[in-house]
Amino acid sequence: MRRAEAGGTGTDDRDVDGGGEGGHGRALARSLSALKAADAYLPQRTRIQDATLSPIADIREGDRCGIGPSRLVFRAEVVFNLVFSFAHSSRDFPMLNIDSGVEHKRTAVLVVHGIGSQRALETVRGVIRGVWRNKGNPDDKENKLWTHPEKSGVDIDLTVMTTSEVPGSTDKRVVDFHELYWAHLMSETKAVAVLLWLYELCRKGPVMRTGLNALWWAVSIFLCLMNLSFAVLALRGVLLFSETSAQNILIAPFLLLLCSVVFGLYVALRWQALRLVLWLAVFCVAGFAAGLGYLWLEGAFPGGNGVLDGAEVLTLIGLPTLDALLATYLVMGQQGLRAFWRTLAVSLLVSLAFIWADQHWYDRSLAETVLRAWPWGLNSPWSAPIAFGVIGIYLAANGAFLQPYLGDAARYFRGSPANVAVRRAIRKEAVDTLARLHDSGRYDRIVVVAHSLGTVVAYDMLRAYFSRICDELPPITLLGQEFLDVDGAPWQPEKMATHEEKVELRRKARQLIANIADVTVRRPVEQRHFKSWLVTDFVTLGSALSHAYFLMCEEAKEPDAAEKTGHERLRADFRRRVEEREFPTCPPKRLQQDGLLAFDNPRKKIRQIHHGALFGLTRWTNIYFPIEQIFWGDAIGGPLAPIFGRHIVDLPVSTKLAGGADFFTHTAYWNVDRKPDTWKAPHLAALRDAVDLSDGTPTIDLIGRGEDAPGEAGGNS
Repeated sequence: MRRAEAGGTGTDDRDVDGGGEGGHGRALARSLSALKAADAYLPQRTRIQDATLSPIADIREGDRCGIGPSRLVFRAEVVFNLVFSFAHSSRDFPMLNIDSGVEHKRTAVLVVHGIGSQRALETVRGVIRGVWRNKGNPDDKENKLWTHPEKSGVDIDLTVMTTSEVPGSTDKRVVDFHELYWAHLMSETKAVAVLLWLYELCRKGPVMRTGLNALWWAVSIFLCLMNLSFAVLALRGVLLFSETSAQNILIAPFLLLLCSVVFGLYVALRWQALRLVLWLAVFCVAGFAAGLGYLWLEGAFPGGNGVLDGAEVLTLIGLPTLDALLATYLVMGQQGLRAFWRTLAVSLLVSLAFIWADQHWYDRSLAETVLRAWPWGLNSPWSAPIAFGVIGIYLAANGAFLQPYLGDAARYFRGSPANVAVRRAIRKEAVDTLARLHDSGRYDRIVVVAHSLGTVVAYDMLRAYFSRICDELPPITLLGQEFLDVDGAPWQPEKMATHEEKVELRRKARQLIANIADVTVRRPVEQRHFKSWLVTDFVTLGSALSHAYFLMCEEAKEPDAAEKTGHERLRADFRRRVEEREFPTCPPKRLQQDGLLAFDNPRKKIRQIHHGALFGLTRWTNIYFPIEQIFWGDAIGGPLAPIFGRHIVDLPVSTKLAGGADFFTHTAYWNVDRKPDTWKAPHLAALRDAVDLSDGTPTIDLIGRGEDAPGEAGGNS
């Protein structure tokens, strides 16, 4: 049994030969051919004259001719293989039967996993079950799969999985499944890093896509509750250990701040810093007014006989809320204040509930109950339990979900110095993996399948590698008429694309990759003078890119930015990145006199492919479960065409033949066991057609099943 090398060791391209006399004769013929071929390596005097060997004569002849032990062992192996093949040919063993008249083509499918503590190969095995070998699907019964290490043999944890011949392929195509595993590079995220990232997202405001702004409000209000809880517990700790009053906690820092402002005003007047004088004078007036008002309140409600004065009561009730308000503005900005006012409304409802409970359980006057009912007051018996409860809920959510899952997103999207190193390591691993697949010379087609946060990693990988090699691709004169047609097409990412335009781009893009392969990897090694780009398809599942404005952009710092809403400022930043070709779109964005794919290089005096042409060559299919009421469907995935270009085919799917959203389907894109329809479900059919292992027409046919979501792509308002 012969094993053909492909993508490593142990790869099979095999058809099953029958046994019996036919198999007997073929086995003998193969062994004799191998024996004669091996004989060519031996000295002339020891060449094999026929298929009958005498081991003793060979040894003696070898002694006279000075043949080393390795040659004798080699000839002994040939004899053993001859006998073994002859003896076993009558048994029903599968034998290689490669049709020399048909060139065997090979596809690499690179799977990129999503967020969370992923195990190596867990995602790629799930995708294989979805597109190739589902035991429940009778059409997959004859599909075979072999597992073997990468060609380098260095990493046996990330093995390659190779298929038998793909049914329906006209070129006897086989597929190697690889996984880009990056979870080990994402070191344990600290809880405070996740919290700070959530605060940063809240600063951007409720500018998420339709149906998810309620989630922003829920998270922002809960973070405001956290701020109130921290303020209550911190002030209670100060009261406990300092043995002072609440008034002293308020007045001491207030007087320190007021004296500092007065001194600053004196210095500004002395040096005639008039602009500073104006601002400091305003602060001084406001400070003195607040102080006088506080003294008036103390005089108007003096208290006595065990009753606190009005200023002390106000301090006990309002100081934690004031501290939380200042903290919210500092860490969450103006959008945080919007959430804070709603948090106070929620707190008021809670205080009404506390009044009812206190009156029901205790024999107190209504006035006393009301003064103690505010849930964030230092005098309230409810404040500490509710604060500990809020913090406990956060800690539980952090341990169960936020840190192990959102922690990856926080490390990847938040641009702190420590996170930049992690992000660079992940991108380097991704680009190196894609480079190895291209440079191996084994593949004429590469398909990238990515899930969740992995779609962002894969998007960065594609744009980084393409920008590295785009000026080393074959000259456009070698790429056929298809290149000129796409380069001169009037398509733009923000313009709605017709069905015919999408079909045209997909057909010509596939032919362009074939043309690149013809002048690179399909030529002998010594004739490969150019780099290749072989990624025919980018398939995204539950893509976090649907939140690109929210996660990947910063509010634009334009002069007129203050007049725009938060969403408009994020879109403006996205538009800038597209126009600078930082974010490639599908189709590519036409800039000035450039084409969709090429530009005139003034230095080289030639027309060559620019780095924004990526998705003029690579087809992009996006599969997602539509969201319903936050928890039904997939809150992370969503349509991408309104953001990254109207030639992306967005496929909304369901786990049910009857349609409708199922509960939390973010990890169900390759689930073949999800009831009631299991392997027959629409989401699996869409995945198979998008990956299209046979390299036929399914990726063209699925255009008719896509939907055009509203909105304008490319960051245009």
